[in-house]
Amino acid sequence: MTEKKEETQKEAAPFKLASLILLIIIIWLCTLIGVCASFDSWAERGQFGDLFGSINALFSGLALAGIIYTIYLQKQELSLQRTELRLQRKAMEASQAELANQVKVQKDALKVAISQVKVEAEKALIEYWKMEAEISRREEELHIKRDPSKVSNICVMEIKNNGENILEIANKLKTDIE
Repeated sequence: MTEKKEETQKEAAPFKLASLILLIIIIWLCTLIGVCASFDSWAERGQFGDLFGSINALFSGLALAGIIYTIYLQKQELSLQRTELRLQRKAMEASQAELANQVKVQKDALKVAISQVKVEAEKALIEYWKMEAEISRREEELHIKRDPSKVSNICVMEIKNNGENILEIANKLKTDIE
């Protein structure tokens, strides 16, 4: 709601300024016509105009005071803007530091996750070696030669290959992070 009011006021500002300038010109013309009609000679008109010399000085002094006051207000506003910029800079630095900390924490969490993956891959390899040892022990007990085409042997080899692949991927991820 206030945005509409501000927009309306901004649109009306040039109209108000033009109206004020037009009013001043009309008053000035009326004064000129009134003085010319009231006094017959230029000498009388000049004396009447001299009566307003002090008022001219007064308005000039007021205009100078207005300019000085405007400069003072601008100085205060600039000071406030500098303070605001300083505060924004500090807030931005704090935000950047916090973001850097978050990145570091995420990096550390990723390293932990990769380490856990490596541990699981190594567990899979250990499980493979256990299975391999158990199969070899049973083969020796039963004097059987292993058939590589059997499903159990294929599964054991898949466990080994997957463990090695996971370990390799985890090592690549770790080097990429560091």
